Amino acid sequence: MRSEPKAITKARYISSVTIVYAVTLFFAWFIINPGVIHQSKVLALPSAPIPNSPYRKIMAGLPSRIVLPDLGIDLPIDPGFYNQADNSWTLSGLRAHYAMVTTLPNNHDGNTFIYGHNNKYVFGPVKSIQPGQKAIVYTANNYVFTYSYLSNVVVEPDDTSVFDYSGPPILTIQTCSGNWNEKRQMYTFKFQNFNEQ
Repeated sequence: MRSEPKAITKARYISSVTIVYAVTLFFAWFIINPGVIHQSKVLALPSAPIPNSPYRKIMAGLPSRIVLPDLGIDLPIDPGFYNQADNSWTLSGLRAHYAMVTTLPNNHDGNTFIYGHNNKYVFGPVKSIQPGQKAIVYTANNYVFTYSYLSNVVVEPDDTSVFDYSGPPILTIQTCSGNWNEKRQMYTFKFQNFNEQ
């Protein structure tokens, strides 16, 4: 039996080594980059929030400004705190306040509770609001939440049920009412959408 020339044997050896080397590199690359195998699944994830989806993006923030465009209201919002010693809340004659005992404004659940004086500088004009008119809340972390007016109710000052709300996201604006401002008027708004500034 004739032996193959050395040149052919050497060529086959180099070809075999090259193939083994290429296959080894191929598998090593997948071990180092395992996510590539599932890349098509990652690209298929939804890019926008979808109700009841595990991929829904929840956004929230501390309110810094509220605008009711149809009523000409555009107010800065300060944090509001309850003082148990004298049964009073933080209150300004020129600004709105966010009650720091409720949820942050968000697109997920809970009540965003904003309150202020019933005067021409703060929430006096709210009494003329019409169903469907908008309230827009801007947050310190550059989110914008838009709400649509639903209804209002007058309650006693000691009625704290508004803080027990749980459910889809809403906005409540509270101001005083009655002959001597002895009552509390709650305006409820339904969450519509959010975006980033």
